[in-house]
Amino acid sequence: MTRALLEMRGISKSYGSVQANRRIDLTVMPGEIVGLLGENGSGKSTLMKVLFGMVRPDEGDVVYQGRQLEAGSPRAALEQGIAMIHQHFTLVEAMTVSENLMLGWSRDAGPWLNHAATARKVREAAAHYGLEVDPDARVEQLALGEKQRVEILKAILRGAHLLILDEPSSILSPPEIERLLAFLKRFRAEGHSVVFITHKLGEVLEVADRVVVLRDGQVVGATDVAGATRESLARLMVGRELAPPAARAASPAGKARLQVEGLAARDASGVERLRGASFTLRAGEVLALAGIDGNGQGELANTLAGITVPTAGRILLDGVDITRGNARTRLAAGIAYIPADRAGTSLVQGMSIEDNLVLRDIDQEPYSSGGRIARAVLRRLAQQRMREFDIRAASPQVPARTLSGGNQQKVALARELSRQPRVVIAFQPTWGLDPGATRFVVESLLKLRQQGAAVLYISSELEEVLAVGDRIGVLSGGRILHVVDRAQADLESIGLAMAGARTEKEMA
Repeated sequence: MTRALLEMRGISKSYGSVQANRRIDLTVMPGEIVGLLGENGSGKSTLMKVLFGMVRPDEGDVVYQGRQLEAGSPRAALEQGIAMIHQHFTLVEAMTVSENLMLGWSRDAGPWLNHAATARKVREAAAHYGLEVDPDARVEQLALGEKQRVEILKAILRGAHLLILDEPSSILSPPEIERLLAFLKRFRAEGHSVVFITHKLGEVLEVADRVVVLRDGQVVGATDVAGATRESLARLMVGRELAPPAARAASPAGKARLQVEGLAARDASGVERLRGASFTLRAGEVLALAGIDGNGQGELANTLAGITVPTAGRILLDGVDITRGNARTRLAAGIAYIPADRAGTSLVQGMSIEDNLVLRDIDQEPYSSGGRIARAVLRRLAQQRMREFDIRAASPQVPARTLSGGNQQKVALARELSRQPRVVIAFQPTWGLDPGATRFVVESLLKLRQQGAAVLYISSELEEVLAVGDRIGVLSGGRILHVVDRAQADLESIGLAMAGARTEKEMA
């Protein structure tokens, strides 16, 4: 019989009173793709960090190619051929692709310290695996999908035989997802192995050989993909049947709430990403915008939230020009913002849940008085919000960084939506969330819409855009294209618009 490439035996890991992993066993064979499923907070990321040496387990062993792997040492994992591609990339933005790939190599690495030789190897590997990227491009100029390719190429060129991918498709457009899945199949065909964490059950069914499901830090199921269905996998993940989504309540759009006229803005490196975007968002509706990453989504969201200063155009809120207002004045005017990066932008990771919930209002009564924070008031508020938004944590005092992605997003939602905003800017609000957390986020936004708020929903998830929006549009080349009513929207026309096939005559 073929010997297992990887055996994780009896892995346990606790953080205080929270047990992230409970005596988990996981086996990966050579040339096998294993999908690792589970709700947010089920212990998937902790288990993979143990495998990669980022986390030292309380109990258990990791055996790779028949040898016990040194615990708590990413370097040892890398040297043995294990590489992990994280959700948040580890590239140096100011360096080129080639320079990033040379980082960490020893002085005796020979041609690896030669730019021309490195660039040649990058091109060869990129062509072989269908992961094209310019070796001389600066990382800060790359779209997220391209940065992911760089991370994968870095792992391949360092001799990885086992790749760990954490939500790899959550930032990708449909064509890029197809490219990624094609790469995984080729990588497997060459005898290598993959463990990938995902919530996208269709991708699991397409490329995985086997699925392992975690719940509450334990393995609750393992099955071959042959014969599995989306429904059976979802049931394993959540431990129950997912009820069908509630019927969409009718909500006739009201008056124009947010009007955007010819908005232009640059990214952090000075490149103009937003080029004359125009649209009207009405009270009681969701305008959902699809788009391939790098077409101005982040610049649009940040400009509307007052984080980025526009270079041209106007923003009107209920007829009042707020173009030059900053983030604080936009907040006071009733605009809430849910950014894509909940870990780096939305929450302060070292702060507690209760402090994050009042981050915007901590200097106001009743949360503080006479320069002193009213801790008892904060605690009662936090406990109430944790019940309302189903935030699962040991107490309101635990730091945000200890929460799963879904619970972190619920903290951000609780803070923003509890203010009863007039406008909500939701940028990739379900990125990396499991089906249950995704549904909670979407239903929370639709509930607010039903109460008369206007919601701008920006996402690369096409099915989600079609399900959530009352009107559907596309952000392409920094402009808003092809805005149609939900009943008239279809995947083909939206896909064409995302690829820039629509003309400017069809702009909203």
